[in-house]
Amino acid sequence: MAIVDIDTGADAAPSEDLRSIRVLSGSTWSRLLRPFEWILIAFLLISLLKNSYLQGWSSLRGEFPDYYLAAALPRHGIPVERVYEWPWFQRQNDHLGVSDGLVSFAPNPPSSVLPLVPLTALSPLTAKRVWLAMNLVCLGASLWLLSRVTSLGWRRLLLISLLCVLPLHFTFMYGRYYVLILLLLTAAYYASYHGAEWSSGLLLSAAAMLKLFPALFVILIVWKRNWRALVGFLMGAAVFVGISLLVFGVEVHRLFVVEVLSQVSRGDWLGPYYLPRNTYITLWSHLFLIEPELNPSPLLDSPLLFALMEAITTTGLLFGFLMSLDRNDTRQSTALQWAALIPLLLLFSTTTGIDHPCVLILAAIVGVDALLTMGERHKALTFLALYVASCAPIPDRISQRIPVRLLAMTCLCILLFTVARSGRRLQFKQRWLAASVVCFGLLTALNLYAVQNRSEDFASRLPGPRNGYRAGNPVPVAGGIAFTEMQRHGYSAVLLRDGEFRELGMPGDVLAVAGSPVSTALYAELTGTQSFIVRVPTDRLDSAPKLVSEGQEPALSPNGKWLVFIQETGEGSAAWLLPTDSTATTPQMLLPAAYHPIDVSVTSEGDVIASVGEVSDPHLVLVRRLTQQVTLLPGFPEPARYPSISPDGKRIAFSRRDHGSWHLAVRELTNGVERQITHGSCNAISPSWQSAQSLLYATDCGRGVGLSAIANVSLPQ
Repeated sequence: MAIVDIDTGADAAPSEDLRSIRVLSGSTWSRLLRPFEWILIAFLLISLLKNSYLQGWSSLRGEFPDYYLAAALPRHGIPVERVYEWPWFQRQNDHLGVSDGLVSFAPNPPSSVLPLVPLTALSPLTAKRVWLAMNLVCLGASLWLLSRVTSLGWRRLLLISLLCVLPLHFTFMYGRYYVLILLLLTAAYYASYHGAEWSSGLLLSAAAMLKLFPALFVILIVWKRNWRALVGFLMGAAVFVGISLLVFGVEVHRLFVVEVLSQVSRGDWLGPYYLPRNTYITLWSHLFLIEPELNPSPLLDSPLLFALMEAITTTGLLFGFLMSLDRNDTRQSTALQWAALIPLLLLFSTTTGIDHPCVLILAAIVGVDALLTMGERHKALTFLALYVASCAPIPDRISQRIPVRLLAMTCLCILLFTVARSGRRLQFKQRWLAASVVCFGLLTALNLYAVQNRSEDFASRLPGPRNGYRAGNPVPVAGGIAFTEMQRHGYSAVLLRDGEFRELGMPGDVLAVAGSPVSTALYAELTGTQSFIVRVPTDRLDSAPKLVSEGQEPALSPNGKWLVFIQETGEGSAAWLLPTDSTATTPQMLLPAAYHPIDVSVTSEGDVIASVGEVSDPHLVLVRRLTQQVTLLPGFPEPARYPSISPDGKRIAFSRRDHGSWHLAVRELTNGVERQITHGSCNAISPSWQSAQSLLYATDCGRGVGLSAIANVSLPQ
């Protein structure tokens, strides 16, 4: 790969003449190298098709069912505002029969599924096959565009792209988005290369509508004062958001802004301590933040060190990039800026996955081409080696101890920063120092806020079974505690009694349970193509579940005499009440669909307390059983969800949202005195009364958004 370039001027575009002038320094070595490159290309291509593409073609494993389901809900007339709630999303999957496994939709923006909306007219597997075929076209189109703006030739283009081994494997296996994002970013670079800055900004906004991290390209746009690109980006974003609003409605977008975005910044979506996720926020969490189950032995338990190190790395990388920029652009400097910014965006992202580095294909091709054009052959080879390391399969025993890909990607950025600065004097001006200090201080404060009070309920966590991802909806039953658990095969009901766990075998997903300390019956929502409420005697767990009614999300009164649940009607969901000692088969509707009930609780007298209204701004109401009068509970903060009435009927436990997180609170009904129980920047939900002075609840503090554990808290007399 020893290449000598003829200097044709800094701004000269690559052409057929340039390709013909560029010669290999050793013709014999070139003739020997060329067949090995084609052999490697053939090997990588066959491996990709056999081990990834064809396997993805024949199964629905991975994230494609998540995207498909979210896109298909409006077609079936189902509002999508609760799409970020894991059990609710799983219920829709089971009802529609999209996938046999688990589904989730966090933390993608609603607009991310717009490309799949037309494919929902097809069956899920057929839609995935069409999607995979489109992805191959997107990859080919990306390479064609790059062939028009680089001098590498098709052999090198194919080789560099196929060396992105692991990301391409996951993208084609699971039907993910990153080849499409690669095409959009490549098209944006192509447009910018040819001076079409407005179109470049528009294409970048399209990529940002699919995943959030391309929006950080605005840093480069604003720094270079490229106002046409900025206008194109803003106009494109407005258009795509408008389309998303028309397709999915306003409510889910409002929820995404007020709740999901703030939780994304926590950086603990899906595996907050898993080093192969390739982000610094994961590395510093792994080293400096304790969690009793997921990260029991960090190097040092210090939230302050976590906040400082995260601020240092982010500030250092950001200002290293900014100081490498030169507003007097040439073709090569622009290519280096794009090549450096793409891995930088991945390092900044709080949710980088194994397949995100697909977009590094663009960075690698334009970066290597620019370095070779500048005569930096050795640096080009170093850059290529770092790119390969960033995308290579690493054995688990290594990647779970050493963040190889993260380090390689960081070195890749630093190499490009250094090359971009070459020939220019590095000056540390006061404004740079002041700006970096302000950035560091702000990031430190935000990081400290994100981890404050994160460990306040660690000591009160209940032991959990080791084979589950998420424990939720805890309720007391006679002699024990029952809860739902998200496992590899689906959702199950688990009973904790005398320190032992017992999974209740049921045919389908168990998405909710209801119980009482004085009742020997456990009620559960069993979900398949429909949702049913079933009853299981806790003293005879081998008994077959007994059907109670069609419905979902049951709740049992403290005395065990009343069962309330939500049932779908033609007009939406409604709350229904049924006495547990009655042989009647028809429940009584207490809260019609016009109120939009979300969560329900029932008193020992059969009165229902429910969270109703829009999911982004729910409030609590009381429904009297005898009169069916609905009244707003006065004085309760909004938004409020997950109500649970105390055994004596004098207090309500509930969750209130503040700055995007749900906090547990208890309120006296007689005098309105309220006490907030949890305070971390995380979620405490689904409370239930274990006794008059003890609460059970689900908490995701330190675990990853939504991936909750069970905790209990004792209340003062």
